[in-house]
Amino acid sequence: MSRLTKIMLVLLVVNAAASALFLTGAVNVSAAPGLYLVFPLAAIFYGAFLICLALDKEVAKFDAEQRAPHDHIAPEIHPHNVESLREHDHHESIAA
Repeated sequence: MSRLTKIMLVLLVVNAAASALFLTGAVNVSAAPGLYLVFPLAAIFYGAFLICLALDKEVAKFDAEQRAPHDHIAPEIHPHNVESLREHDHHESIAA
């Protein structure tokens, strides 16, 4: 699971637990009706969690596809090694 998916799961669990406390009457919220917002928030975080969970595999596949075009590049000219290639050329020009 990605970081965002884990965050959505934590928010879902916290809101669902608060909703359960309110529904069972363990916490009296009649004095603060604004606390009833946790009911729709729990549903919203549940939906966001399911969306994140469903898209995790797609995001991983997309990342792999984006890296694939660079896999056929020779290691000495791969974008990550360009700086070392420049340094190597600089040292060769000094030696000549």
